[in-house]
Amino acid sequence: MPNYRVTSHLVRHPDEIASEWLELQERSNCSYFQSWGWIGTWLEQVALDLQPLVVRVWLDSNLIGMGVFVSGHITRHRIIHSNAMFLHEYPFDDRNMVIEYNGLLAAHHHEPVVYSKTIDHLFQSNTHCDEVFFSAMDNCVDLLRLPPCDERIVPRVIEESAAQMVELDNFGQGVEAYLATLSKNRRTQIRRSLRLYQEQAPLKLREAGSVEEALVFFDGLKALHTEHWHSKGRGGAFANVRWEAFHRALVRRRIPEREIGMLEIRDSDGPLGYLYNFLWRGRIYVLQTGFRMRPDGRYMPGYVVHTLAIAHYKKMGMKVYDLMHGDSLYKRILCNRNETLRWVVMQRPRLKFGFENFALKLTRISRDLMKPGIEKRI
Repeated sequence: MPNYRVTSHLVRHPDEIASEWLELQERSNCSYFQSWGWIGTWLEQVALDLQPLVVRVWLDSNLIGMGVFVSGHITRHRIIHSNAMFLHEYPFDDRNMVIEYNGLLAAHHHEPVVYSKTIDHLFQSNTHCDEVFFSAMDNCVDLLRLPPCDERIVPRVIEESAAQMVELDNFGQGVEAYLATLSKNRRTQIRRSLRLYQEQAPLKLREAGSVEEALVFFDGLKALHTEHWHSKGRGGAFANVRWEAFHRALVRRRIPEREIGMLEIRDSDGPLGYLYNFLWRGRIYVLQTGFRMRPDGRYMPGYVVHTLAIAHYKKMGMKVYDLMHGDSLYKRILCNRNETLRWVVMQRPRLKFGFENFALKLTRISRDLMKPGIEKRI
């Protein structure tokens, strides 16, 4: 019989777990959002005053799993009160850093048992805990079908979203090779937009080579991004001061580790657009964008900037250009693959949750019946 054990304790400083995390991530198939670059910065900038709890899973003397949880009391629908725990996030107030591809850090081939042991430990050692949230999980582990886990714990999927991406191995080098993979209509539109932008001078793509240059690009991205969202009557990502501070710290720390890709694309009038990306194990995670907009619809800055970036990263030897989750038309047009992300909650068998889920099910049924083309049966 395998000898598993689970331990947990509060984290008072990121250095307490840094070396173990760094060693384990080399033995895991982790995303950038599970890497120490993200987690260490998140702990210091966002979570340290929330009494984060680190859980470790061991097989004999070998560390095979880690995760950091924070707790909070939440209210849903005004009447459902819950003591909850959240993996690698605290999605309230101004502390939501919008994590994706989340999950426990687990050694290769040990992922399911790491989740089972962690979930059992959290509920057994925290009797006040009603539910545990695992947000934006990919399909590496199906939380609905874990190996022996406390049978009383009920898993529920509360949201699903498609993450859209471009498989860079599906075409050759250069802009034209990528455009050839798109529909004829969209290919023609992007080519026309490229010609319009380059009538006065060629477009120039530059990647920040230092922390100082990356932060200048970050300021430019902020200006264009905020201008666009203000024109729609909304604040945009930079309205959250803590979000901006977190990402400035991340850029300062991880540019030297070559984990951050800050791109600037310029035309004859100056900066056309900026991309803020994570670079991790052959994958580009496009986190934030800022484009200079024009009223003339023939100019398509977003499509042009992404097309140039895709060709750039293809030339670098990267494998996936990931626009991440969110159902946007431009993502479906540009991308050739998608993955499903799930938001899952593990719940104790509380009467209040049974009532909540029954009410939500009735609401969904009622909405479906009201859709056009749905026959109402009595």
